[in-house]
Amino acid sequence: MTTTLRRTARSLAAGVTLLLSLTLVQGLGGGTAVAAPAAVRIVYYDASQAQEFKAAVDEGAAAWNKAVRNVQLKPATGGTAAVRVYADNGWPRTYQNGFGRGTVYMGREAVNDGFYPPRIATHELGHILGLPDNRNGRCDYLMSGHSSPTSCQSTIPHATEAAQVERNAGGVAAVLARETSYADCFVF
Repeated sequence: MTTTLRRTARSLAAGVTLLLSLTLVQGLGGGTAVAAPAAVRIVYYDASQAQEFKAAVDEGAAAWNKAVRNVQLKPATGGTAAVRVYADNGWPRTYQNGFGRGTVYMGREAVNDGFYPPRIATHELGHILGLPDNRNGRCDYLMSGHSSPTSCQSTIPHATEAAQVERNAGGVAAVLARETSYADCFVF
């Protein structure tokens, strides 16, 4: 009986070691298993007052939805919108009131200067998701804003921007608590 007990204990220890090893490897990105997704936060937006920019706003939302897993931007139904999007003749700007809440103005001045409306919308929605401007001039970063050339038409969030949004959506207190304005995104 002692030999059987030892074999069982060794088998059990080997199984636990194997399980822990696989968990560690997968946790470090070496495994092929996908971690269970975090709860998805839904951010409802109302672009009914965005006039000619409504399709651009929907395209911007779709770009973020494709880039991040734990937050999704969806058109509002009824009075459920936490984000309101308007068109006006000024510069594009965002007034954020915590993560996933605020007001976006799709300003025509930037479009008149040659900036691409879907990129503007994706950029402004990035502010709603807690991202600041970075003004690095690179087309592959949405949050470069007006510092990228007017020829830039990329609406794909950079991997670092998407990762930051996922962290923000996970409940970072600093992002949830602050109220921020991004009024000069495309002003020179």
